Amino acid sequence: MDVSLYRDIFGQVEGEPEVISGMLSRSALDSASMKYETKVPQLEYMCLIMENMVITKKPKAHIYAGFQKLSRCVEPVLERFFTMADSAQQVYIFGENDQEMPEHPNVTYIHLPAGHPLVREWFLVIQAPTMKMMMTAYDLEGFGTHEIEENRSFRGIKSNSPKLVDEAAALLEGFIRSGRS
Repeated sequence: MDVSLYRDIFGQVEGEPEVISGMLSRSALDSASMKYETKVPQLEYMCLIMENMVITKKPKAHIYAGFQKLSRCVEPVLERFFTMADSAQQVYIFGENDQEMPEHPNVTYIHLPAGHPLVREWFLVIQAPTMKMMMTAYDLEGFGTHEIEENRSFRGIKSNSPKLVDEAAALLEGFIRSGRS
């Protein structure tokens, strides 16, 4: 199944991408939806904020996370995902199957085939009755283009729109059900 959150969702958010080069502003974090261009450290921070909200509030969520490669989901990130999984309905972690991953009863690894569009995407979608938020970013350069991987550039969206979050979750659920894992 040819799923791409970037391709299928990015155009639904109006406006031009905001370049984020330092800390995210409070207005950016509070905006309902925004487009952005940024680097790895800013995406890590955006995800950390979302993950901490889930850990603190413990919603009965379905959580979908794309790491491009499973080997990118390592400590301390994996520990946070296991903590979220303790109270979540289910956590799905997507990526190329390039590393054996530890098990958790509420975590399912979704192995992406080489060349699949989601391999170029980094995403976190949190869907719960009391919490809907997501970020998705397309890797403009890919792995191996920088000596320091944190310098890779991404373009994406952040949204708290229930419509967009539900649409992203439905796309990912469709991929999971298609048996392409």
